[in-house]
Amino acid sequence: MQPICAAIHDLSCYAKSSLTVVLPVLETMGIETCPLPTALLSTQTDGFDTYYFRDTTSELEGILDAWEELSIHYDAIYSGFLGSEHQVQLIKCFIEQQRRMGSPLVLVDPVLGDDASLYGPITKGHVEAMRSLVHVADIITPNITEAALLLDLPFQEQFEEKEALAWARKLSLLTGSLVVITSVSLADGCAVACHADNEDFLVRYTKVDASYPGCGDLFASILLGSLLCKQTFLTSVTRAVNYTSLAIERTKRTGRERRLGVSPTLILPDLSKERAQ
Repeated sequence: MQPICAAIHDLSCYAKSSLTVVLPVLETMGIETCPLPTALLSTQTDGFDTYYFRDTTSELEGILDAWEELSIHYDAIYSGFLGSEHQVQLIKCFIEQQRRMGSPLVLVDPVLGDDASLYGPITKGHVEAMRSLVHVADIITPNITEAALLLDLPFQEQFEEKEALAWARKLSLLTGSLVVITSVSLADGCAVACHADNEDFLVRYTKVDASYPGCGDLFASILLGSLLCKQTFLTSVTRAVNYTSLAIERTKRTGRERRLGVSPTLILPDLSKERAQ
């Protein structure tokens, strides 16, 4: 039976990020995906001087109430951008309610900041609320800035291998979740640092000389989709690393403007072909 996932994220009407990345990737991987928008934007925010932003908390509350009344159950929950402490609490309650009905696989991408800075709407109270939400996740996928915020540690630009793995282990012990820390810079390259089943490991990759909005959303989507397709954790992380790198390479090759975001379309045929094999 086809798994069903609730994807909780913002929706940008122009340029790729968040739900416009998550939806096509998970659907191509065979996961029926139901969007729950936490905000509505005219464009994604990185690189645009002006944009329309509408908080959809009231709509979020109404949809969650209707889902509960209908006893709708999901096989997976993907939580991304949450625009306020109140939204964080709503999603925490939703996860707990879904767990009373079954055992959904819960991935929380704790969207808080990047490059040692908080994103515009994120407050200290929001960070505290997110520290609570990650405790109800099965998997968390913070970047290195978000890992520092969750651990209440100073941001670091570069790591020794053992130190990066220690951060992943600390986060796992703190939250009880499987941990994948993305965008870890090492002296000899880049990696994601992971902790799962009492084991630490790195998945290394060659950094492409380009960056685009939406890459973290792409990574988390491929990771979750692979797990729902019954791949092992190590295989799922490795696939997410490889396909995200491939998407960045192909996006760069097209000459696409950075602010338009990574193009998931460029790897969808590969994901579809692999699924068919």
